[in-house]
Amino acid sequence: MALLFWFRKSTQNDEEGSIQMRLTFNADREELGSTHILCKKSQWDQENQCFYGKSVWAQEQDLKLKKLTKRIDTLVENLERDGHELNAALIKDFFKLQHRPNGEPGAGIVHRRTLFTFPDLVVFHTEHQVKRFKLDKISQATLDIQANYAANIHDYLTATKREKLPATAFNEEFMENLELHLSETEEFGGPHIEKHLKYVKQVMKWCCARQLIKRNPIAEYVIECSDEEPDTTHLTIEELQRLIDFNFHALVAAGKMHIITANTLSAERDAFVFNCFTGMHHCDYTSKLFRIERDKNDVYWLTGKRQKTGNEFFLKLLEPAVTILKQYGGNLADLPAKSNQKRNDSLKFIAVHVELPYNLSTKIARKTFADLALNEMLIGADDVATMLGLRSTKRLRHYVRPRRERLAKLLTSWNELASAA
Repeated sequence: MALLFWFRKSTQNDEEGSIQMRLTFNADREELGSTHILCKKSQWDQENQCFYGKSVWAQEQDLKLKKLTKRIDTLVENLERDGHELNAALIKDFFKLQHRPNGEPGAGIVHRRTLFTFPDLVVFHTEHQVKRFKLDKISQATLDIQANYAANIHDYLTATKREKLPATAFNEEFMENLELHLSETEEFGGPHIEKHLKYVKQVMKWCCARQLIKRNPIAEYVIECSDEEPDTTHLTIEELQRLIDFNFHALVAAGKMHIITANTLSAERDAFVFNCFTGMHHCDYTSKLFRIERDKNDVYWLTGKRQKTGNEFFLKLLEPAVTILKQYGGNLADLPAKSNQKRNDSLKFIAVHVELPYNLSTKIARKTFADLALNEMLIGADDVATMLGLRSTKRLRHYVRPRRERLAKLLTSWNELASAA
């Protein structure tokens, strides 16, 4: 990388002008603009990249140039540290963000870091939208609506103390938590919530395209439209039993799998199955803040508080969950734990081996629990919502919907009703 300072004459006088900056990186060249140092052509030593003489003024200007050079060097170091693929245009973009005059939107955002928060990205995106407004590409109403979305999202980030969280830390769980907040705390309707989520995706996509963030972690996140039937994919009883019975170590004996892989997949299967019988969200499961209680009838109960809602819950553990608990010594801390992404990656391999026709995820475990409770055990919707940690049945439709078999079991015949009268 090379930084060159050069004299640019003014349009009024060939002998007066300003010092400009030019960056060269891997043979690519970009003009960084003015240093805002005004001088005469005779004062500038182009060959030695400094001002002639030893006057106080000349020394002060030379010091400014050294500080600019140091700042660009530091910026490049930060970009390399954050994993960006560097080029001259990218360095220029970040430098321009860094050198906005005080009072301009975004001034001071880039200093000794390049890991932006979502509010930072909103500033950059809003500036772009303002330019589009001035070009008559969007209306003032669009700007106002997006400002409202940004304010609501910022309120959520502040309330959950996530306003300083790097935007690249956003994931599917974050989007679900935001959706839940907008639904239950703000009491927004489905279409209005969707627009907020789409706004988040729009900002992240735009900033990723301009390399303000290295990657967009929610690029694959799918927003369920309110006019569409929610995805309630779940395992049937037969599929769940097949998963429970599957022996990964038999593949080791047959020379088709390494023992380490078999141990890993077995543990991930156990964690998934455990949550099929508890309905726990991944963040609740990994926190291990819930409790296991055993009553005088040798019945195991799971109790705790849902992180998303803060609601207390309790439920009875059925035999497969108890078996898994005992298999790991009866200690919650010893149950297999991984990040949500790594667990979902393992579940994809498990689905292939067990021949399950689904793209398994931790979310499907919760939906399987909901279906078992509502449609097989005939537990009431209010109680199912409580066990899932939902504040009401309003969000239950995103986990389960009543099946015909449930209604057939509940709706007795007229003869039975008449004979009971």
